[in-house]
Amino acid sequence: MSKFLSVLLTIFWFSLSFAQSDSSSLNFLFVGDIMQHGGQIAGAYNVKKDAYDYRDCFQYVKPLVKNADISIANLEVTHAGKPYKGYPQFSAPPELSESLVDAGFNVIITANNHSCDGGSKGVVKTLDVLDKLGVKHTGTFRNKQERNTNYPLLIEKNGMNVAILNYTYGTNGLSVAAPLIINYIDSAVMQADFKKAREMNVDLIVCTLHWGTEYQSLPNAYQKNWEKFCYDQGADMVIGGHPHVLQPVEVKEVKGEKKLTAWSLGNFVSNQRDRTKDGGMILMAEVNKIAGKAVLGKVEHVFTWVYPRQEAVVKPFYILPDFDYNKYRPGFIDAESKVKYDVFFSDSRALFKEHSRGTSEFKVSGDAVIEGYYGKLLKGYYAQEYPYEVFKNAEIIDSGLKPLIHKVLGADGEYHWVVGYFETESDVRKAHITEAFIARPKFVFISPTEYKVIP
Repeated sequence: MSKFLSVLLTIFWFSLSFAQSDSSSLNFLFVGDIMQHGGQIAGAYNVKKDAYDYRDCFQYVKPLVKNADISIANLEVTHAGKPYKGYPQFSAPPELSESLVDAGFNVIITANNHSCDGGSKGVVKTLDVLDKLGVKHTGTFRNKQERNTNYPLLIEKNGMNVAILNYTYGTNGLSVAAPLIINYIDSAVMQADFKKAREMNVDLIVCTLHWGTEYQSLPNAYQKNWEKFCYDQGADMVIGGHPHVLQPVEVKEVKGEKKLTAWSLGNFVSNQRDRTKDGGMILMAEVNKIAGKAVLGKVEHVFTWVYPRQEAVVKPFYILPDFDYNKYRPGFIDAESKVKYDVFFSDSRALFKEHSRGTSEFKVSGDAVIEGYYGKLLKGYYAQEYPYEVFKNAEIIDSGLKPLIHKVLGADGEYHWVVGYFETESDVRKAHITEAFIARPKFVFISPTEYKVIP
């Protein structure tokens, strides 16, 4: 790989403010409910290829997700197969989870009130999709043996062992027959699971719970009782979802140790457009190992607003941190939507100012690297295109080029495999990365409205 590209790679991906952790610390990232209403499914459909495409939905949060060591998402749909459908019983295209993995999520939790939407077939097919993608997951299981073998979910990273637990209050009155297992909030079951986690000698126990009252901005007594139960059992973090709106984050001391509670992370992506329902947050937490013990460090949150916008052949539901997008692409957020955007961020900051403690807001506009990346996505950028067969080469996959290799949906509905995010045509032509490939590249310009080959 050329010196020029090595420098570019270092500058582009690995200089984020919320830096990747070293061998004695872990960066966690959590997001809220991932929904697929009918409008989202229709918007993702690429008629040219008779396929679904969600990658652009996550492109503005991708740098943050990829930069964490453990990135956890709540998949609140099933992959039960066609016909794909939204509320009230969800069956989403598998491309949704493919895009989550592409965005950098490496843990998917599946126990929520929609786990049984597709019946037994839906539970199994969802697990099949996640297994095929090679992503770790927990919360629902094919049988008792699978649960006994894989639960609690154990993650080993940076010299620390983390146990992840996942439960739901219910499944909307639906159920599936044995041997399938859905993890419900149940004191006897959870007590045994926590005991097993402690006996695994883990450094940290993270419990994710689907709970609370929908559309309420403060936790209820049910949540508070179960939070106490989890901490009594040895949890270090209690992370919640389900209300579809934000609820506060609290860093607190329990028996002399710092703990982290997120009552509700809100909607990470959905087609709920009403006030307070049209967004959520990314929660980032650093854990340091000090004198052999895991200790909670910096906690930050990024508020995110969901913005459906027609772009050529698909309509991404963009997940947007607060940023001046129109500075780089005038009219990207129209005037009516900008009012809703401003209200969401204002409401969220007011809620957290009054009720949250121990967390600070991370603003992407303060990070020069992320701002440069956003500018390229909004204005357009240059890249080198190669045939897909080139990227099957093991040396290419394992090389430092991997973070710059991405699949692009062109404005014409065609798919392209490219390398790089270059500012100018001169830059893309000077990047001598062809030594790593057998094929000669095409030089291309990519924007939300065009995909153009440069002669």
